[in-house]
Amino acid sequence: MRRRDAITTLPDQHLPRSTGLAIVTVSHHSGAVLPDLARDLAAQSVPPRRWILVDNSPDSAPLAAAELRSVYPLSLELLTGEQGDGFGAGCNRAFSALAASGWDSWVWLLNPDTRLPQGDELCRLVTQLTHIPPTSLVGTAVVDAAGLAEANGGWIDRGLRFRRRCVPPRGEIDPKIHSLDVDWLSGCSLALRPTAHQPQARFDPKFPLYYEDMDLCLRLGRQRGAAVLWLPTPAVVHTKGSGSNSDSRRRMELSTISYVRFMRRHCSIWVLVLRSARLVLMSLANFPRRPGRSLVVLRAASTALSEGSMS
Repeated sequence: MRRRDAITTLPDQHLPRSTGLAIVTVSHHSGAVLPDLARDLAAQSVPPRRWILVDNSPDSAPLAAAELRSVYPLSLELLTGEQGDGFGAGCNRAFSALAASGWDSWVWLLNPDTRLPQGDELCRLVTQLTHIPPTSLVGTAVVDAAGLAEANGGWIDRGLRFRRRCVPPRGEIDPKIHSLDVDWLSGCSLALRPTAHQPQARFDPKFPLYYEDMDLCLRLGRQRGAAVLWLPTPAVVHTKGSGSNSDSRRRMELSTISYVRFMRRHCSIWVLVLRSARLVLMSLANFPRRPGRSLVVLRAASTALSEGSMS
């Protein structure tokens, strides 16, 4: 039986002036890193109005509300998700909960393994959002723990390397440029107003793991005319790989399905054929060394290729 959505609100004691911004973070076995993000959010010069945590591992690793409350003494909402749901499903659950409560402002999606070390990232982002059309999708710069830029935005080309062009490091961008028009943004740090779109913006559940953020940007940007903007500031630190702990074969299965479905929807037929053939050949070549992993990939690719329309 599917669990009904349940929000537990941990009341704030002394809520200061807020940004009018809601933060949404989707957690799956992320309890080890969430306290760090909670401390950073609590230390912001102007805190978020709301922080919604979607727990997508309520059965295997439920979030420790008391621990989070001890380091985040502001308003925190815990939304019980479905065990094993992906990022997109978790975000959609939060969007629906926000809409049901009458929220009509910006929502900033932040991975559980992100950090906001400067203390003014929310204030900087909100200041820029006041000058940006409400239907826009907005991403910020993302760097790793060493300060090196991550590929969190870019452009889609027609060739085999359809996502090779990524936003360059901030140091290589003219300081006079305040934003870049791109085709896609990473969900690691992505701001949008779901209610500004009709129908309201949602991730497509056909993408269970990865590519759901790129698909959303292309659907709302190329197909509906929304601006897709990358901002060089503020910068979010991403301690990549520490935000989730799940079975590697299951992740490979779901990511392969998303990958093939993305190509079916957004790439030319010859790109789909050649890249799918490469995927199959590599899996066959690796079969003697990693038979289990290869079978998972082959089965997932076959599933995604044999489905009906991706429109």
